[in-house]
Amino acid sequence: MTLPQKHFKETKRLITLVGKKAITNWIIKDGYFAEQYVLPPCFKVETFNLKKKAYYIVKTQGTRVKFNVETFELNNIAFPKSQLTERTFGIINPKIYHDIVWHMKNEWSLILDHIFHKDIKIFPYSFPIPITSKNEKELGNLRAGRMIYEFIEMAENDLVAESHKFKYILKTDIKNFYPSIYTHSIAWALHGKNCGRDDKNTYALLGTKLDKLFQSANDGCTNGIPIGPVVSDLVSEIILAAVDRETSKELKKNRIKFIGARFKDDYRILCNSKTDAQMIIKILQVQLRQFNLYLNEEKSSIKSLPEGLYRIWTLDYHKFSLRNRSKIDFKTFENTLLAV
Repeated sequence: MTLPQKHFKETKRLITLVGKKAITNWIIKDGYFAEQYVLPPCFKVETFNLKKKAYYIVKTQGTRVKFNVETFELNNIAFPKSQLTERTFGIINPKIYHDIVWHMKNEWSLILDHIFHKDIKIFPYSFPIPITSKNEKELGNLRAGRMIYEFIEMAENDLVAESHKFKYILKTDIKNFYPSIYTHSIAWALHGKNCGRDDKNTYALLGTKLDKLFQSANDGCTNGIPIGPVVSDLVSEIILAAVDRETSKELKKNRIKFIGARFKDDYRILCNSKTDAQMIIKILQVQLRQFNLYLNEEKSSIKSLPEGLYRIWTLDYHKFSLRNRSKIDFKTFENTLLAV
């Protein structure tokens, strides 16, 4: 078993140990605003409880089915990313957010079985709920502790440890991912395209309910989901789990030996030849197109190992490193800060 596969199985084991009530409470309160490593901690949910019933109910009148959900504009908040650009996060109307969580809770087993399907061989490091082996059966407070740092350290370290078995690394990501997600594709991923389309007016399936709610949260738009809320992260994992599963099946059919890891929309795949890497990227593109998603050509590369494992930009910072200093005087600190 490879290290990414062990991580995948351990994540599944840890989340199944946590009670559904604890997970739901965390999603509805701690997951409402964006993660604090990207959004300054200026917002906090004090009270937000899950009700016994959803605000918006699917109603049947004779042969007609109605799922009337109010339409709201997404509340966006922007923070500077650089001197010229901003990073924008979306805040979902609380009633809509409540119902998304309410429906997810009712079919939590379906979501977990889908995200952790046995046929997935491109292993994600971006499960958005903070679970750790140090505190089994409990959840942490910050998603960042499980996500961004874990990807940088664990995912890359795991691939480095496995890289001696391979000759090339493929790196790629999805272009404009969250704004490109097609809300209908939530049902396609969970239930298959045919079932998802057949249920688009009856709302018997979780996927079609989520489709309607995410549309209503974003002024009726079918393109794009909010960046920031944990329910968006869960939906992105649902969609990409379907992509990874089908990609894994196709790679198995073509007898391509590989080890794959993914953090959100960012892929790293080890393989043994440029031909294999080109085949992998083609198969991945085909599967993404099924969900109206596309790879970012500018951020796609095939590199030989070990060159492809190193981040070249770290060399620029190494000469200013204070890592091995036991004491730092103010002038040294100031010069280092200015240099960086």
